Amino acid sequence: MEVLVSVLIFSVVALGLGYAVVAGKNALLVSDIPTQLRGDLLFAISPLVRELRQTAPAKINLAEGASSNTVTFKIPNDNNADGVVVDSVGNIEWGGDIVYARNGSSQLTRTFGGTTSVIAPNIVTLLFTRINGENALIQVDITVSKTDGAGNLYQDSEQALVKMRN
Repeated sequence: MEVLVSVLIFSVVALGLGYAVVAGKNALLVSDIPTQLRGDLLFAISPLVRELRQTAPAKINLAEGASSNTVTFKIPNDNNADGVVVDSVGNIEWGGDIVYARNGSSQLTRTFGGTTSVIAPNIVTLLFTRINGENALIQVDITVSKTDGAGNLYQDSEQALVKMRN
């Protein structure tokens, strides 16, 4: 009788510990998703903003007041390899087209010189808006999303206002 009571108590304790371990593992996985999404946002927006700051209002495909889910622009480039991005008469030398877009796999991509590279995953919305009345400003809106194993949806979004300077 004592052995049966001991086995029963041990089974209850072991079952409780098992549930605690499973719950802790699930909590760890769930708490990692918002951090991962924030990282995806930062990886998406950082290079994009850095390059958009280098372009000029005349070198971007968005008209004032227009919005698009892709953007094409040029940044200064040392085309003649003389060490500066200004030619002999003082004009800026511009590189080839850079295109940022969201592909069908929910990834932010950057295309330059015929090469497309993935910048960040989990991108569900991407919108570029040329601010009306502010010729040199572009607003970038990005939303990332991911679903955990239990079917819970997590989202994060970021908005950047970028001033073109060249």
